[in-house]
Order: sequence, then C-alpha cells, then structure tokens
Amino acid sequence: MQNLELITPDHIPLIQDFLSRFPRQNCDYTVTNILAWGKIYRNHLLLWQNNLVIFNPKYQYICFPVGESFQSEDLPSLVKLFRSSYPEAELILIPEEYYLAHPDLDKHFSISADRAWADYVYEIDKLVQLSGKKLAKKKNLISQFKRAYPDYHVLPITSEKFEPILQFTHKWRRERSADGIYLMTEIKAIENTLQMWDILPVEGLIICLNNRIAAYSIFSPQSPEMVTEHFEKFDPDKKGAAQLINWETVRYLQGRFRYINREQDIGLEGLRQAKLSYEPEFLVPFYTGKLL
Repeated sequence: MQNLELITPDHIPLIQDFLSRFPRQNCDYTVTNILAWGKIYRNHLLLWQNNLVIFNPKYQYICFPVGESFQSEDLPSLVKLFRSSYPEAELILIPEEYYLAHPDLDKHFSISADRAWADYVYEIDKLVQLSGKKLAKKKNLISQFKRAYPDYHVLPITSEKFEPILQFTHKWRRERSADGIYLMTEIKAIENTLQMWDILPVEGLIICLNNRIAAYSIFSPQSPEMVTEHFEKFDPDKKGAAQLINWETVRYLQGRFRYINREQDIGLEGLRQAKLSYEPEFLVPFYTGKLL
C-alpha cells in the first residue's frame, strides 16, 4: 500500500509531535506502546490528510486518526483505502467523545465497545492516600511489607538493571506457570522497551530487597495530566509487594500528573477484580467500527 511505512525509532519525533498536539486517553496512543508492541506486530504508519494513522497489519486494525484534518464522512474512505490491500481492515480506538459528537458514524459503521480492552484510570492523589474503608486493606498490606522489610529501597530503572529485570520477569513467569500468547508477547514488549529505553519517554522504579528485585513498574506520559503504567511485576512470595509497587509508583508521580492509566484487564477475571478493587475514577472505552 502506497506511503504506508514500517514504524521504526526514526519515527519517534513524528509520533511524539502528533500525540503532544492531539493527546488521547487510550493507552495504545503512547510512544512507548506504539514502539514496544508495534515492533512485535510490525505496525506501520500513514500520513493521511495531514493526520497520523497507526496500522497493525497482523490484525488489520486501523487506529483512529491522530489529528483534526478530517470529517466523520472521510472515515469510511480511510477504511476502504486500507481494504484495497487488507480486505479485513477495520477501525478501532474510536474516542468516545468523538462518537458521541458524531452520531452519523452509525450510518457507515457498526460500532461496538470491547470491555476487555477498556483502560482503567485512577486519580493519583487517591492512590497515594488510600483513604476509605474499601482501600484500607491495600494500606494494611503496605504497612505489613514495611514492617517485614524495613530496609527496602526504591530505585530508578537504569541500564545496568535491565538484565536483572528480565531475569526477574522470566522467574516470575516460571514460578507462576504463567504461559499463553499474550503473556509471552508482553514479555517481548518489556524486552523491546528496555532495548529502546534511551530513546523512549519512559521511566521506571524498582523495589529492592538485599540487592534483589521484589517488584518493578515501567511508565510513560499519556497526556499533560495522565501517565500510563505499561508494566508491573512483583514477587508473589513477598506479601504486600504488589500494593507497595503501586503505591511507590503513584507517590513518585504525584504532583506531575493527575491521573494514572493502568491499562486493560484483557478479559481476565482475576486481573479485572484487582483493577476494580482500586476504585478507578473512570474507564476509557475501546470502540471498534466495522464498515457497513
């Protein structure tokens, strides 16, 4: 397909420019996710009518254009353009506010929301304070961890810690007998993120016990008021480690961002319960539009 380019690190300034001018709430619209996961799926980009379009050829997904140089009636033409080379192509990540403001989309698309891919967004101040009865258990588990491991340290992720992070991640997978296509793909995305660390707008924290990793988190900006946490792993044998890395991460980010996007539950019931237990401020829907 003409003018469709494979995304490489050389495109980072272009992608950052569009996302800084037209920020989105879906976690898929971060430079980190576009590069780290896009390297796996061989994602491409297209400059279309002065808008940025990200395309996943594996699943033939057209991400809703980043920009404002189009009308709603142009979107069917965009899908048809891709279908000339990718016959199953469909539009995803339609922003809810755009859909509500353009009911005429229903004339061209069958639009549906996929709950499994909705993003969970929390207010950072609330996650730091953990006030209220529903969050009291989180606070208690953090206190238990602090009492059990008073000498724990919080360290920034830097290049010399990449190999221990990967070893910890694979150890976590083996000990939990966690397999599956999505998990193995996630581990590859973590590897890609670490490989591109110096060129991505990414940061991370490690909980360190006796020079060993107990938990870590990796995150990057989503918008001026929102940060997205892409990856979080913890030692399940260290009671309270999951709650502590969550709390230390939001403490680190407090004052810089109002919200933290902790991405999706991908339809896993246990993960959904865990994310809901932190009382999200709101969910960011995942809308797909199938051409009629």
